[in-house]
Amino acid sequence: MPDELGFYEKETSTAFLSSKLDKKERVKVLLHELGHKDHTRSEYQNARLRCENEADRMMIHYLLKDALRSLEDPKDFDFLKFMSYYDLKSVTEEIMVKEEYRSLVG
Repeated sequence: MPDELGFYEKETSTAFLSSKLDKKERVKVLLHELGHKDHTRSEYQNARLRCENEADRMMIHYLLKDALRSLEDPKDFDFLKFMSYYDLKSVTEEIMVKEEYRSLVG
């Protein structure tokens, strides 16, 4: 496997995930890998960090969308709890969570 957790094979439109992942991690990795759907091989080779960030943003967007659905009031959303639950630790991930929250809630 190119990545130990998962990878997306564009030619067959297939995401491959490690069997070692628990359910929560499988969802995270699947959403991330689907974020690579529109990346070309050369684009990924020349701008890997951008492609990884775009895939992370897509993952965060859909995880947030799901989390917000479970709340009566989106203003009750707890950034720190969400980030801790999904093991999101970087400043970049924090910024993405906040930006995606604003885009979903308004």
